[in-house]
Amino acid sequence: MRERKQHEQRLAEQARLLDLSNDAIIVRDANDRITYWNKGAEEMYGYTRDEALGKVTQELLQIHFPEPVRKIHEKLLHENRWEGELVHTVRDGKHITVFSRWALERDAQGNRAFILETNNDITDRKRAEAALQRAKQLLETRVRQRTTELRTANKELQDEIVRRKGLEGEILEISDREQQRLGQELHDGICQHLTAVAFMARSVALRLENHRVVDPNDLEKIAQLVNEAATDTRNFSRALHRADVDSAGLVAALEDLVDREIWKTPCRLEIKPAFHIDDDVAASHLYRIAREAVINANKHSQAREIVVALTRSRKEIVLTVTDNGVGFQNSTNSVRGLGFHIMNYRARAIGGRLKIQCPKEGGTRVECHLTDKSRRSQKSENARPKSFPAKIIKALTALI
Repeated sequence: MRERKQHEQRLAEQARLLDLSNDAIIVRDANDRITYWNKGAEEMYGYTRDEALGKVTQELLQIHFPEPVRKIHEKLLHENRWEGELVHTVRDGKHITVFSRWALERDAQGNRAFILETNNDITDRKRAEAALQRAKQLLETRVRQRTTELRTANKELQDEIVRRKGLEGEILEISDREQQRLGQELHDGICQHLTAVAFMARSVALRLENHRVVDPNDLEKIAQLVNEAATDTRNFSRALHRADVDSAGLVAALEDLVDREIWKTPCRLEIKPAFHIDDDVAASHLYRIAREAVINANKHSQAREIVVALTRSRKEIVLTVTDNGVGFQNSTNSVRGLGFHIMNYRARAIGGRLKIQCPKEGGTRVECHLTDKSRRSQKSENARPKSFPAKIIKALTALI
């Protein structure tokens, strides 16, 4: 009797010690019915000890197993232990995830007697792990997207570098070509005039020296040659240099442009007397676009006439340069060469839109559309895009 009492005391003491644990400690018999339920289990699941004792754990806690229960029991019988994650349902219906450890106690015959089960609530940890995993996946997705965007941007940048290198090459090429053309025209035109003047002046000097009669026609011829050379020089100078055009001087500058004697093709200007523009930067670029289009038409169109027109509505200003020549199908260089890039750059610099078309009736029409909205947005910015290379700007300014 004394030994039995001591044994019961030891069991009671052990039970009190188990109640101190924060983990849920459960003892199940051979039929999975609960024979022990500590305070940790009461706090975790919400069932009192009296409510839990005698119940089958799988029915009470509605357990979700990660694998078939049969395999878990096979492993438990083979190794006397099992551990893993389980999903339990507490009294208020909420699901919690626990890390469960099972230990098998056998009877004298080696059969299953009791199972000691210790459960630790890891729900918060699992949620944190799931949130971390989602954040990791989101980060990986964003990194992939950003990497794709960077690769695309890098490809566009490389293409732009190649394009601008090509543009620099075209600028150098056309600079050399224009220098050769001007040199040839100076040699064939002004130089020949001045040489003729020199010979005739020498002839007059010899006649005077020999007291021979001077023919007045010779002096008239000298004056004519000098005047022609002066006119040619003046035209070349005007072609090579033009002061910046402002809004007040745009119409006069266009009139001067179409009236130049150097053009092979006759040019005329169509503009309403009431036309006005109040943006100096836009006026300067529109003039230079018109000048470039007239130069291209003279070089490539083989036209009989070139018409420069400037119109304004309540919404936009439209500059057009139209010729009745062969059209751009037979003059690709004039459309996709340096002239096109210069005009397109200038149109974009003032927020405009450049169009080059081949009308049904033939020829080529260059249009620059400049809306009031685009002009207002550009007034707050520099007329020259910051991204355009400074050395290209310098070369363009020197050429035009």
